[in-house]
Parts: sequence; C-alpha cells; structure tokens
Amino acid sequence: MSETHNFFRYVLTDKPNEDAAIGPRVRLQQHLDLSRAVQLMAMITIFNSVIAGYVVYTMTRDTLIFGWALTNFVMAAFMLYDHLRKAGRPVPKAVSGRYVRRSETMGIITGFVFGSMALYIHNDPFNALILSSLFTVSMCAGLMCVLPRNPRLVVRYLCGAVIPIIVFVGIHFDDKMVAIAVGLALLVLTIYFGARAAFMLYLKEVKSVEEATQLREILDVALDGSGQAFAVRAMDGKIIFENELYTQVKPALRNAEASGGVVHVLERYWQTASYNVDSIGSVEIFTDVTRIEDARQEAESLRQEADEASHAKTRFLRSVTSELLVPLRTIRMQASMMDAGSRIPVTKADMNRAADQIRLLTESLEGRVEQIIGYASGDATQADLATTTDLREADNNPVLKLETFLRRSLRDAANG
Repeated sequence: MSETHNFFRYVLTDKPNEDAAIGPRVRLQQHLDLSRAVQLMAMITIFNSVIAGYVVYTMTRDTLIFGWALTNFVMAAFMLYDHLRKAGRPVPKAVSGRYVRRSETMGIITGFVFGSMALYIHNDPFNALILSSLFTVSMCAGLMCVLPRNPRLVVRYLCGAVIPIIVFVGIHFDDKMVAIAVGLALLVLTIYFGARAAFMLYLKEVKSVEEATQLREILDVALDGSGQAFAVRAMDGKIIFENELYTQVKPALRNAEASGGVVHVLERYWQTASYNVDSIGSVEIFTDVTRIEDARQEAESLRQEADEASHAKTRFLRSVTSELLVPLRTIRMQASMMDAGSRIPVTKADMNRAADQIRLLTESLEGRVEQIIGYASGDATQADLATTTDLREADNNPVLKLETFLRRSLRDAANG
C-alpha cells in the first residue's frame, strides 16, 4: 500500500480483504469507525439537504428540489435505522468486513441520490450545475473528514455523486459546462488524493503499532525467560506496561520484607530494583535470583562445615598429641630405669611386668599411629578415632599403670 497503483487497486477491487495491508486490525477499525459515524453521516445529510434545498429554492423557485431533499431524508432514515439496530451491542474483537462492504455499496446509492440535485432544477442548467457541484463536493470532503480510515466508502460515495452530474453535463453540453466539468474533476482528484494520503498515514500508524506490539511481545517473552518481572509506571504511578510474571509476583511482594534488596516469596528469591526515567516515570524490576541465592547459601553452609571440620581436626590433633606424649615419656623413663648406669633396684619379675607393659604400650601406640595415618589419608574418620579409649581417663590403661610403676620405683630409689 505504498504506491498509488496499489491504493487504486484497493479502492476498485471487490475483495479488499485480500490486500496485504488490510489486516484484522484495519478491518476492525473500519467497522468501528463506520458504525460510530453512521449517526453523524445521517445528521450531516439532513442538514446539508435542508440548507441546499433552501438555497436552491430561494434562487430558482423550483419546487422539484423538495423531492430531492425528501429522497435524501429517506437515505438518512436508513442510516439512523442502521445506527439504532447496532446501538447497545458490545464492541466486537474481530469482524469479517461484510458490514463495511455492504455500507460501501450503499455509499454509491447515497452519493447518487445527493449528487442528483442538478436533475431536479430546470430553470437554469448552468446555475443548477454550479449549485450541484458546490454542495456535492463539500459533502464528499466532509465525508472524507468523518471517515479518513475508509477511503473505499468515500471514493464510492464520490463516484455515485459524480455520475448524475456527468449525465447532466452530457444533457446540457456547452463550453461553459465543460469548464465547470473540468473544475469539478480537479476537485474530485483532490478529494481522491486527500483520502489516499489520510489512509496511507493511517496504515503507517497501524504498522508502527503492530511493530511495537511485536517488540513488546518479544520483550515480554525475553523477560519471562530470564526470570524478570518488569513494569513501567507513568508519572502518576499508573502502569503503562507489565509482563505476565510481574502480575504474579507484585501482589505477593506487598507484604514481604526485603533483606539486602532480596525478597523471598512464592518459594523464590527476588532482587528488587527501581529506576526513574525522565519524561516517562519509573521502571520497576524484580529479578529471580533463586539459583544465585541457593548457591550462596550452599557455599555458606560448606564454609561452616569446613570451619567445623577444621576445628574438629585441631581438637583431635591436640587430644592425640597429648595421648602420644604420655607413652613417649613412659618409654623414656623405662629406658632410664634399664640404663646401665641406673641405680634403681629392679627384680626380674618387675622387668617381666615392665616388658609386658611396654609390649601393650607399643601395640596401643601402633594402633593409634595407624588410625592417625588412616585419618590423614581419608580411610578413617574422626568417629573411628573417637571409639578408642582415652589413655588419660581409662582406669585399666596399661600406659598409665606403667607410668605409675616407674614413678614409684624412681621415688623409692631416691628415698633409699
């Protein structure tokens, strides 16, 4: 619909719905415009018929003009009937275009009736042509202003109105008639190109709206897919645009308290943000950060577990170190007692008991060292080490018994 040929073809075709530019949105808008303008068109027809009839009768005193006015009143009555028949009906969401096409056909008849004024005037053909052309052109121009988005109806009305004028020129043909006919043709072309320009501008607006709608749908899908609830508010706080996710999240956020800009609602975590935009209002965004928040909490939990494991290992090493020091000190005292230079009297029975205790002590130390090695390599756990008997607290611990025996022996030797 960007070239004159395409517009001309659209105006003349019997199947306007097949035109690429006439989509459902244009068809619906034409239907609504026509249904709303029918009453206004009827009133304009009655008003112009009264004015034109009065002027013509005053100038020509030809009573036939009242017959012309009566036929226009009948056409206006049909328009009012159509308006009353559709009054009170709900606004449709989609239309087939049949009502518009029927009205366009009726436009030819209505235009013919109004443009036949010259056929009702017999006193002066030249004045009849001038008056008929004057009122017909003004009527078509007014119709173009009322229905700028339906050029087919305007052009058909214009053609219907011009036909009787052409017939009248053919009947009363002379030089003056040709001059008037040429001027009338120029006015008709002016109305035609004016209707074309208005309709092309409307199609551009429709295209812009459709592109904006597509971009909005793409933005809506992208925001939903990225987990963002998005809304644009005007200066007065009224929502201009919002995606579906925002309509779900916003009511739940009203009573929720934000912690560090993060709100937990609907079993999800939302990062809240709001930005002011000059000349528009503000933009409000709720971003789904559940994965990030879960990862942060998991990392915090792992850090706490690592800290607890580190503290447990430290406590364990301190405990094991103290347990190892006891047998080591005992072995040192044992070696001092059995040294060649020792003056402690030790019987053979004491030596045997000491040997047994040393063997038990060695086995205990060997088991403890193996547990430590296993814990260090990951083969044993701290719970496995905790199952061993504390060397410092068990009553039947051979290490403590040996240490007590050696200390007693050394004390007795010192006193002897």
